[in-house]
Amino acid sequence: MSDTSKRAQAFLAGEALTFDNADSLWKQCRKEDEISLARSVLFRMRHEDQCLLDRLPRERDIKEELCRQEALLTSKDQELSAAMRHNRAIEVLADEFHLDDKQLDGDAETLGIAAGIYKRKWDDMGQLADLKRSAELYERGATGELRDDAYAHINAAFAEDLLASAGDQQAARRHLASVIRARILEELPVSGTWWNAASRGEAFFGLKMYQEAKDALAECSERPEPWCLQSTARQLATLARLTEPRPSRNPEIRAVFDALVPGYSDAAINSVFVGKVGLALSGGGFRASFYHLGVLARLAELDVLRHVEVLSCVSGGSIVGACYWLALRRRMLEGGSLDRNDYVKLVSDLIEYFEKAVAIDLRKQIQPSMLKALSALYNKKGGLDPEEAADALEEYFFRPLLPGNGPLYMDELVFTPPDHNRAATGSCDFNPGKHNWMRAHKVPALVINATTVNTGHGWQFTPTWMGESPWAVQEAADSVPRLEWSWYEPALGWKIRLARAVAASACVPGVFEPLHLGDAYEGLKVHLVDGGVYDNQGSASLLAHNCNVLIISDASGQLLLEPEPKEGGLGFLSYAKRSMDTLMERVRLASFADLSAWRQSDSLRGLMFLHMKAGLDADPIRLRFSQAAYELRRHPLSPSGIRKDFQQAIAELRTDLNVFTDQESRSLMACGYQMAKKGFERDLRQLTELWDTPTDISWPFSDLLVEITSTAAMTTRRMALLSELRDGSKVRIAG
Repeated sequence: MSDTSKRAQAFLAGEALTFDNADSLWKQCRKEDEISLARSVLFRMRHEDQCLLDRLPRERDIKEELCRQEALLTSKDQELSAAMRHNRAIEVLADEFHLDDKQLDGDAETLGIAAGIYKRKWDDMGQLADLKRSAELYERGATGELRDDAYAHINAAFAEDLLASAGDQQAARRHLASVIRARILEELPVSGTWWNAASRGEAFFGLKMYQEAKDALAECSERPEPWCLQSTARQLATLARLTEPRPSRNPEIRAVFDALVPGYSDAAINSVFVGKVGLALSGGGFRASFYHLGVLARLAELDVLRHVEVLSCVSGGSIVGACYWLALRRRMLEGGSLDRNDYVKLVSDLIEYFEKAVAIDLRKQIQPSMLKALSALYNKKGGLDPEEAADALEEYFFRPLLPGNGPLYMDELVFTPPDHNRAATGSCDFNPGKHNWMRAHKVPALVINATTVNTGHGWQFTPTWMGESPWAVQEAADSVPRLEWSWYEPALGWKIRLARAVAASACVPGVFEPLHLGDAYEGLKVHLVDGGVYDNQGSASLLAHNCNVLIISDASGQLLLEPEPKEGGLGFLSYAKRSMDTLMERVRLASFADLSAWRQSDSLRGLMFLHMKAGLDADPIRLRFSQAAYELRRHPLSPSGIRKDFQQAIAELRTDLNVFTDQESRSLMACGYQMAKKGFERDLRQLTELWDTPTDISWPFSDLLVEITSTAAMTTRRMALLSELRDGSKVRIAG
């Protein structure tokens, strides 16, 4: 924590400051990109009289400026969910301003900030009405003077282009955007400040005067903070995408980015044109783990893994995801840039490593005798001990990837890559959320998801903090208190082993006892269970981290047809389980529907959602007396190119944490690989900056890939393999 952050925390904890010191404090927090702290300092200054030694000045312009800045920072605060932060920002502005008051016309600062809030809301939520409101406010602000940065004016032109691209009065809006930019270039004098140069550069850029845009950006002597560069780069990238089919391949456009971020143009260009890529690995025991390895293999071939900025994991996905992240961490600390071959080797080595680790039979390591298991189930709400599972995970899965002595704690995983450029980023320490955009090979933020029994909310573990994320709580519909998240405080006992975090993520209710986190919260003992109870795909964490290109690998257990539900004593348990399975299937389908809607509204730049039963036949079951005369033509291969008999058998493999045979594990990997291959071609191929032409790689599962995609009438091993896979649906109890 920086000195500025420590001073801000002390102020928020109750320390009083003079107005000048408090005013300087929030500005320094903003400069260091500590947006949430800056917002909180402003809130306390405006609402608590006792926090200032000399009181808030009575001047109207000071109060209005503090209000504007608090609203701006509230809208930008990533620690608040997108569903609430923009609405809350508008409410903050309403403390001092009535936005529909015509007397505000020409007030570029106030209306520009309000318009920016609506623009970010549109960007996050995809509602065209918010973009129209943004354009209206920018236009009203642009009736005033240009000032030094022409902030409202340049953004008014940008909003007009966005609306035109959405099909709203295309010709008229594009013409107006050109008129506004021409006015900026004619009337805005060169001042040498960054935002002056950025506005002039964007005006040239929007008019496709790329050489002039490059010159305008290059002539600025004032180098801004990295977040300013990133903001400008993203807006220029959006403009380029509106007018050019493949903007990153236009040499004139690339020259503009060379001037914007000298020495980092290639990485920055890819970052801003691709977007923020998130990869989610679902739950589903080792079945899911092996399937995800196949997906990782294809992504490595396509050179996509270098772009992943957030890795969200659940249950079985957490086990393999943590292994991948540790292996990548070790490789990055060795130094040097990573190319596609490095990622291919990393995944290939991980496959071999993971198969050996699974062979120890995790369930057998932790499962007591049947009598003890039944006793534990009755007394502890679960038959297996998550602490024993954590010990086994650490010994066999995680510690070998990060050799050392003693427990492996989450807060010890934080690292700064050797090639981190301190001068360019302005920071000695590496922060994935702030600095990845300038890197050619990203450091993915690791998120391990669990579920809090006490509240029903999602709980996240990362290498820097743990707790219930504010992003996933819908305040308007959720009255259950949220358990505060916090950075780790090892000296106070606020820490956790990586293996315990993963064990919590995999604590299947009824199978495992909940993991007890302790009593860090007053009057409450936290109990955690499987992250799949809240979000088995891990997609919520990707959205919370503002990813706009989502790759979701879903190998979770899915609802199957039940021809004859059980009756009697066992029927009660069967119906209870069936009800829970139905609810989980409904949540899975709702999650997919939400993501699809986001993609269709262009709130997401790309979405690849893989699930194991995609493309399998679901024919109506006819009545005995049906008179229907139609016949459905069926093909042996699913749209993913996998034989449907194999895909069905693979999709019904057990979701357990015990031994998988070579045939089972490699069939799962082959299935994940093939589905990722077809899914990427279907869903993400248009993002040309995201991938490169793959080369043929020999994987351990390559022979199984040939088998499960074969169109031959029969092969020598088909029936035996199918039989083994179908038998694999049964849970194998150890001991």
